[in-house]
Order: sequence, then structure tokens, then C-alpha cells
Amino acid sequence: MKYIYQLFIILVVTFVGELLHYFIPIPVPASIYGLIIMLILLCTKVVKLEHVERTSDFLIEIMPLMFIPGGVGLVTAWGDLKDMMLPVVVITIISTIVVMAVTGKATELIMKTKKMNNIMTDSIFFGAVISVVGYLIGIFLRKKISVLNPLLVSIIFVIAVIKIFHIDYETYNSGAKYISYLLTPATVCLAIPLYRQISVLKEHAKEVFIGILAGVLASMGSILLMSYLFGLTHEQYVTLLPKSITTAIGMGVSEELGGIQTITVAVIIITGVLGNIIAEAVLKIFRIKEPVAKGLAIGTASHAIGTTKALEIGEIEGAMSSLSVAVAGLMTVISASIFANMM
Repeated sequence: MKYIYQLFIILVVTFVGELLHYFIPIPVPASIYGLIIMLILLCTKVVKLEHVERTSDFLIEIMPLMFIPGGVGLVTAWGDLKDMMLPVVVITIISTIVVMAVTGKATELIMKTKKMNNIMTDSIFFGAVISVVGYLIGIFLRKKISVLNPLLVSIIFVIAVIKIFHIDYETYNSGAKYISYLLTPATVCLAIPLYRQISVLKEHAKEVFIGILAGVLASMGSILLMSYLFGLTHEQYVTLLPKSITTAIGMGVSEELGGIQTITVAVIIITGVLGNIIAEAVLKIFRIKEPVAKGLAIGTASHAIGTTKALEIGEIEGAMSSLSVAVAGLMTVISASIFANMM
């Protein structure tokens, strides 16, 4: 009964977020509204941590599972994607690494400066079932081979199954969509680790803002530069601008700027999966060691999918990554409209 009560609270907050998204005409997803509302309720003690903690921890733990349907949906974007595959792959890989590195290093630089100052401080559920099976296989293989990424393994497994058995994406997603429905309340639950680390956020507010801003500008700038190098059209260029933010915001930005939404969604998912896979390696290569910087780097570069990796690394990393998903999204909405006019 306790878990039902906790889930009810989470779903009520989720519903309020959906209402705000419906009535407020700006491209901010319901999940971000819900995350902010949940954080406010926790900070004001209207909702106590123990009233949502157990169910939230569970939903966050299985969050990668909820990205599988979207990842498998890449098969529907192949027709649009194949004509610009090389620039998309190169831009996605390079800009993701650049964003992660710049965000992390910029945050660490500010933190080190502050420290120096302080020192002197079908069943209809067929799709859902094979998604869960793929995820469990990914977790199992990760225990055997540490370099394997459960999310990537899951997506490859499900794509292989639907291709081998000639199952179209619509049939698969008719069941898998029920997993995707959990993504919004799971994103709302990211307010919980953020609330647990609220003191860290208050202590490093300046570093957080500058770090995320640096990452967003690095994303815009690297995409602009490489779009010129590859000779992309304006339509193709603005399609890639929102690649590092969550899908709900990115689709709105792409539509507003005149981009190709199907490719934007595909690139956002690829960016998230890529960030999830390479995060630890990039942090190690660029010697990003501060937990706050790690979290901001991962979240700014690879949105909610990357955040699942940050949560694996540590609670502070997960909390900061959760924060950067919302803040970087809002910063990108503003900066993308400016950078769109530069090409």
C-alpha cells in the first residue's frame, strides 16, 4: 500500500506537469515542469522525502529501460538519416565529447578558483516484454564484460529481434509505449537525488550556471563550425542544434527553427546513448574529477539518457546531471535561436 501511495503522489505531480505543458505555450516538456514542482514540494516540506523515496529510487534505477522504445525507433528515421550519415555521425561524436569536456572542465576551473579563494574557501505487451528482456540481457552482459553498455545492448537486441522476425516498429511500439509512458514520471523523480544534494547545489550555484552555459555554447559552436566544414544546408544545420537536450524540448526547437524533426529525434537519441557509453572514458581522458563537474558534463552533453550513467557513478553526479537536463534545455531554447541566424 505504501508503494501505491508513493506512486500516486508521483503521478499527481506528473499530471500537473502535463497540464502546465498543455496550457503554457513554450517548448518545455511536462517532465521538466513536474521535476521543478516535485523539488519545490520537497524543499517546502509539503511532500516529505519518505513519501516518495522508495518508488522514486526504483523508477530511476530502471530508467534506461524506458529509453529502449525510442532507441529502437531509429529504424523509422533511417530513410532521412542515411543521406547525411557521415556528417551526423562525425558531428554527433565530436560535439558530444566537446560538450562533455568543456562543461566538466569549465565547472572544475570555477570550483578550483573558488577553493583557492576559500583557502586564502501482443500480447499488447510484446514490445514491453522484449524491451525488458533486452535490458536484463544488457545488465547480465555488463556484469560479465564491463565495457558493454546495457542500454546499447538492449537497443541492438530489440532491433535484431524485430528485424529477424519481420515485426514493424508500430507493432513493437504498441506494447513498448507503455514503458515510454513511465519516462515522464521517472524524470519527475530526478528531483529526489537533486533534493538530497540541494546543499551542494547551493554551495556551487555559480559553478553550475557557468559550467552548463559553457557546455551549451560549446555545443552550439562546435555544430556551427562542423556544419560549415561539411557544407550542410541551413535546414540540416538547425536540425542538429538541439542534439544535446531532451527530446521533448529538442523537437520543439527543431520545429521552431525549421529543422527536420525525425532526424532531430534520431540524433538526440544517438547523442544520449553515445554519452552514456563514453562518459567515463571522456571524464578520465580530460581528468575531470570533481563530482559536480562530472554530473554537469554528462547531463549537459547527453541529457536524460546520460543522466542514467551519472546516477551509476554517484549520487552527486546524478543530482547535478538531473539539474543540467533542465537548465541546459532552457539555455538551448534561447541560444539556438541566436545561433540559427549565424549560418
